[in-house]
Amino acid sequence: MGRAKYTEEERAAIVASFINAARELMDESGIDAVSIRKVANKVGCSSAMLYLYFTDLDELLTLAAVSYLEDYCKDLVLKVDEEEDVESTYYRTWEVFCRHTFRHPRVFERLFFEGDTSRLDELVKEYYSIYPRQLNNISGSVLKMVLSGDLATRNMSVLEPYAQKLGYSQDETSLLNDITLSYFRTCLERAESLEDEKDRATLREEFMRGLRFLTHRST
Repeated sequence: MGRAKYTEEERAAIVASFINAARELMDESGIDAVSIRKVANKVGCSSAMLYLYFTDLDELLTLAAVSYLEDYCKDLVLKVDEEEDVESTYYRTWEVFCRHTFRHPRVFERLFFEGDTSRLDELVKEYYSIYPRQLNNISGSVLKMVLSGDLATRNMSVLEPYAQKLGYSQDETSLLNDITLSYFRTCLERAESLEDEKDRATLREEFMRGLRFLTHRST
């Protein structure tokens, strides 16, 4: 007699074991060194088994990359107050984001700017269905932002209220969003060569100065 069909909990546990293995390999050797074979060997199964749960390596790496946002989410809860004004929320959100992404720049460059980004929303939601506790105490606009995979959508959720306060039109807000993300990607690429936390902090401060410059409106 064949094995009974896996329950949702059992399937989630199996998927989590692959994600955890990929994350360990990413910590050890970097995201670009991870392969299906290496993950399978680490879990103790055949490469073919992974394809029962993941479309391809890119899907697995995307889910594993989302795991690097766990500490970021915890930090958001501590540092971003839903009662704050929209300006403070916007800048604090970016400061926390840069603090964490600049520590793992290659992971986040691949997550947000490379591969099949069209499925990011879907995969981010799938990740948090497997690890729902990582969203504990997150609510409101911050939760909406975290659950969005697309970086432009994530930023727009906190930029739009601030841009309205500044008097920007929708077209101007969209342009500001595009410029901000391009600037962030440039800084993320620069962070790849930085190993010292002080250097990353300096880069973060530079990014924040640029962010304030971009949102400054002459009257």
